[in-house]
Amino acid sequence: MGEPSQRRVVIWGHLLLLCVIAAVILAYWLDARGTSLKTNNLLLVQPAAILGLVLVALVLPQVFRKTAVQDLPDAAHRRQEVLKVARVALLAGAFGIFVFSLETIGFDIATFIFVAVGLYLCGEKRLWVIGVYSVIFTVLVVYGYQALVPYPFPLTVL
Repeated sequence: MGEPSQRRVVIWGHLLLLCVIAAVILAYWLDARGTSLKTNNLLLVQPAAILGLVLVALVLPQVFRKTAVQDLPDAAHRRQEVLKVARVALLAGAFGIFVFSLETIGFDIATFIFVAVGLYLCGEKRLWVIGVYSVIFTVLVVYGYQALVPYPFPLTVL
């Protein structure tokens, strides 16, 4: 019997992440070069940027994999993958809302809500666990942040 036929598969999430990393490195490098071309300014930035782009280029071929046709995921598996990506997108959206609501509703309330939503999106369904963990985490973060950073974030409850 012959070998199973193989097909090249692109791991889109990894490819997107590598593109974002490369874009950030390139933007930072170009910004540093746009500020000043003096050696003191580029002494660390330029070699680090070049090294980072080389590392991205070395990892890039791993995004394209050969897979046997029978190993390709079925429709149910693909739906699960789409749901995972949607969950990550919702969590990123919740983080964006968290950042923009810090000064509006207060650092403590925004942190509590974000942690609770994050726990729920990550699969925790027991409300008492979500509540207790969110309260403990919020108290530790608020008081820890106040002890470390003198910047006064607006608080609502604490």
